[in-house]
Amino acid sequence: MSIWFRWTPFAILPVFSFCLSTLTLLLSIRNRNNSGAKEFMALSFGMTLYNFGYFWEMVSVRDQDIIFWDNFQFLGPDIMVVSLPLLVMRILNLDKFVKPITMVFFALVPAAVEYSVWFGKPEWIRPSYFFDESAPWRALVYEYGPWMNVYVYNFLGVFSICLLGLLVGAIFQRGFSRIRSSIILIGLCIPFFTQIMTIGKFMPFVHSKLDIFPVAASISCLIWLYGLFYFRILDLIPLARDRVFEWIEDVVFVLNRENSILDCNQAALDLLKARRLYGDAKLSEFLPDLTEVLDQSSAEEKNKAVWRCAKSHCHFDVSIKPLGEFNSSYRIVTLRDMTERVLAEQKISERRDILQSILDSTKILFLVLDGEGRLILLNKACLEITGYELSQLEGRSFWEQVLFPKDKERVMRVFRQRFGPKRFPHRTNIRLKRQDEKSRYTTWEHKEVRDGKGNLLYVISTGADVTGLEEAEGRIHTLQTANEEISSKSSIIEEQKKELEKTLQNLRQTQAKLIQTSKLADLGQLAAGIAHEINNPIGAIQAAGHNILSYLGRIREGIRSHLEALCTLTPLEWDLFEKFIHLGIGSREMTIGLERRRLLSQIKEEMIESGVLFPEETAELFVDHGIVSRWKEFLPLLTLSKTRELLPFFLDLLGPEQSVGTIRTAVERSSKIVYALRSFAHFESSHRKRPFSLKDNVDTVLTLYQNLFKHGVEVSTDLTEVPSLLGFPDDLMHLWTNLIMNSVQAMNYKGKLAIRGKLSSEREVLVSVEDNGPGILSDVKGKVFDAFFTTKAPGEGSGLGLDIAKRIVEKHEGRIWFESEPGKTVFYVALPYQPA
Repeated sequence: MSIWFRWTPFAILPVFSFCLSTLTLLLSIRNRNNSGAKEFMALSFGMTLYNFGYFWEMVSVRDQDIIFWDNFQFLGPDIMVVSLPLLVMRILNLDKFVKPITMVFFALVPAAVEYSVWFGKPEWIRPSYFFDESAPWRALVYEYGPWMNVYVYNFLGVFSICLLGLLVGAIFQRGFSRIRSSIILIGLCIPFFTQIMTIGKFMPFVHSKLDIFPVAASISCLIWLYGLFYFRILDLIPLARDRVFEWIEDVVFVLNRENSILDCNQAALDLLKARRLYGDAKLSEFLPDLTEVLDQSSAEEKNKAVWRCAKSHCHFDVSIKPLGEFNSSYRIVTLRDMTERVLAEQKISERRDILQSILDSTKILFLVLDGEGRLILLNKACLEITGYELSQLEGRSFWEQVLFPKDKERVMRVFRQRFGPKRFPHRTNIRLKRQDEKSRYTTWEHKEVRDGKGNLLYVISTGADVTGLEEAEGRIHTLQTANEEISSKSSIIEEQKKELEKTLQNLRQTQAKLIQTSKLADLGQLAAGIAHEINNPIGAIQAAGHNILSYLGRIREGIRSHLEALCTLTPLEWDLFEKFIHLGIGSREMTIGLERRRLLSQIKEEMIESGVLFPEETAELFVDHGIVSRWKEFLPLLTLSKTRELLPFFLDLLGPEQSVGTIRTAVERSSKIVYALRSFAHFESSHRKRPFSLKDNVDTVLTLYQNLFKHGVEVSTDLTEVPSLLGFPDDLMHLWTNLIMNSVQAMNYKGKLAIRGKLSSEREVLVSVEDNGPGILSDVKGKVFDAFFTTKAPGEGSGLGLDIAKRIVEKHEGRIWFESEPGKTVFYVALPYQPA
């Protein structure tokens, strides 16, 4: 009976290497769904085949068996040569190059070698060979044939290129990607150099005829097993964490106690203006002011701070997270850009300061209460009449501080019972208590600001000090009583008459002061309207900011679940999603009511016919985001389950863009109101005419009083044909204000107002202000421009508006007249045209 098997102790080496490579193969199979796992599986399988064949070559005795198993060993390195370049591409994040054509390219030479080994002539591989019987096993020794040389050079070339690529990845990649590149690189270097030693016949181990590849493979497998168990180099979680670390928009630093930068993301490199970090890079070398902020926070044991970058003039929220205890040696520092928020707050603060300055410049009393009756804004006149400082009143209930005890309960009850759920009185009289316990009589007009549910948010009140009027009424009462008592005494009637005439004269002077006070109250109403107009865009900004936070929260929650699907998107699908977001940002196709339901039903039927997944939900998403007319351009995304599931995620990316557009519109709206108010408040002390635009002059007045128009007045203007001219623009704004307000009040704040202007043939500018009110009665037409004449109810008008308008026109050497009939009243102003 012939012997075919002979044991040798040297066979332990391939057996040990076979076990380790098999364990590596099993772990790669366990992680087969992760990036690079399939290629690593093929690499481990090739190494396992090589060790298996080498074991049977060492223990075989018959010549044909030894040659068979030596041929069998070619399978392992050829599989490694094909799989290794694909694995390196995965590790270097070059997945887009892993294509079937790439696999075929790398498999050409190994396939040719395998054909030569199994089906070619023997001399192609071994021109001559013999068996060395001096070794502890029958060692096959042979000369290299031409295809054997092709096999060797292809193996060394492919391994050299792959090792060079892994070296580049170990140097230039960061975080988990660098660790994975380094572990694969170290594991490949050992069998690569042992193969060079085998080919060069330099084998310093144990026996000169021993192939030391199993020893090298064992060491490589031990290194890879360490990476699989400790660093989890094939696990998706570290890879996903590293990708998120790179893609996050916030700046992230990992620092030690000496503020050396151990790691950072791409946003941090952009802030440092560096392509990569070399050696022991100190944060103080790049951002010394940030280092001071971190040191101060560490000393005060704070994990939050604010930092302004001196280089970029950007503002950041700084978050410091120790790894472990607060005094840990390692910290994660996160910087979030809040420059836009800071600039927006600065603009809002500037506008508030402007409004406060305007309010402080007037003698009218102005205050704002919140829904609980607490004082949140007072002007200088209010503080002067009460005698308190702002710090003593701000944030407190006004009835607790500035009212007498017997008035407190009444005012508090009115506020809580009537100001809250109901409409509060338009006008009230209140006796204020000064800090010195003296009293002042005041009269107030109120304006409420409520939310969409009718809840009271603010009460804006403007008032006047009428203490003198109260005293005057008391004196009148006294004189009337005295007149009755002495009416029977004819001898002193004349003397009492003179005294009464003197008192009436004082009353007229008081009345004139009250007229001025009424005008200031009108200014207060203007300021209250402006405050309301500015509050609307501020509310829009606040709502948009809340929406942005909501969208970002959903993005952070969804990116982990959608990451794998995002990585599988084709370039065409990415382009369609990018086009989808850009179209949504610029879309204006928003519909409501019946039109929305009709459009939704139509698109839903079209989507069902086109085979769209979840047509009802998809149709509502496209209509809600204004992407209606061009939805069919994205049909490839709506018919595949993978891309359809990503649609809500990309809509969340679209949401912040649309909210930013809302914020931009609100800021522009506020800027326009503040600009108009500044123009209205600017007065020219010079008596010389200066150039101005009639259209801008009138638009400023319309902007300031638009709060009175938007609920029932339809305003139209035609002033574009009037060129710039010389005049007194500040006075003319008061002229237009008087004419426009008279028309609006005559129409009871509902109707049509038309303002037109043209350059007439007489070289003068003719401006008309027309309304469709009830008209001016014929018996009062001749008194319209008389001072103190008014058709309004007592207390609602001073009768000076048209008198002032006439004086302004005369100052310009112009003319003013009117035409009136029921349903149409037109005031004409003719100004001399002097080119600017």
